[in-house]
Amino acid sequence: MKRFEKVVPADNARLPGMHTVMADLSDRARVNYFPDIEYVCRDGQPLCLQLLLPYNLFPESPCSRQIPLVVYVQGAAWGEQDVYRGLPTLAEIAKRGYAVASVKHRAAQTAGFPAFLQDVKSAIRFLRANAVKYCIDPDEVAIWGDSSGGHAALMVGVTGDFEEFKTEDNREFSDAVSAVVDFYGPTDAAQINNKPRNPVFLEDKSNIPEDILFGGCVAEHPEIAQPGNPINYVSPDRKLPPMFIAHGDSDAMVPFDQSVLMARKLQECDQMVEFYKVCGADHGIFFWTDELLEKVDRFLRGTLGR
Repeated sequence: MKRFEKVVPADNARLPGMHTVMADLSDRARVNYFPDIEYVCRDGQPLCLQLLLPYNLFPESPCSRQIPLVVYVQGAAWGEQDVYRGLPTLAEIAKRGYAVASVKHRAAQTAGFPAFLQDVKSAIRFLRANAVKYCIDPDEVAIWGDSSGGHAALMVGVTGDFEEFKTEDNREFSDAVSAVVDFYGPTDAAQINNKPRNPVFLEDKSNIPEDILFGGCVAEHPEIAQPGNPINYVSPDRKLPPMFIAHGDSDAMVPFDQSVLMARKLQECDQMVEFYKVCGADHGIFFWTDELLEKVDRFLRGTLGR
């Protein structure tokens, strides 16, 4: 972290009617944004992440301390993400002392399962490989996502360092994480239609997100989705990272029951999970409250050892 050195004395001038306010020497209200950092190239297509660093941290500057990393996956039904849309909210997280990296992955329309998972894991390994450059503590890494990004976060959490999902880039580094935050992500695609959904999401049979991801009709062939259902990787004989799950009880796209299934399985297998129902919230609508973000921050501080 750069240290500020005062090079001129404070000006003591006073004018009638002049007001004064005190500086915040922590500089906590400021976040530095470093756009479009390429973390891997797939088939000639660069994949980039957006990096937010708190206070006065800059890449490749001398750092007196390394800070926890939150890798964020923006939901987009596993399709083309708008990784810039959520940056104002993520900046609020960075202000709390985290490095935040919003990761763009390949869209399911051009690369089906497990492409998105391979990409997010590649981003984690890239950031660990460059931990000193970005002032990151490689031992304090969390994954967070919403909707399909929540599903990605869960999949990363339950498949840490699984060889079948690891690509060659930076493979000497781990893609396991210490904490998972899932906002309204699918957990079992084979059961996603067991509860009511808005019919508009199912009208176009050629455009159902889970069918595009897994390359077939999941409702008719649930077996094709099994490798991509995070619930299937939960068992009592594997120690998983602590998980924070939150879901709106009026979610019309991903039924609330999807998180109930996951939280129940984690509890039955004696895994650590915090589960929150956001009463009155739809799919990301009326969901992002200050209270909920405070709870996420408390969870991360507890699990990342801060």
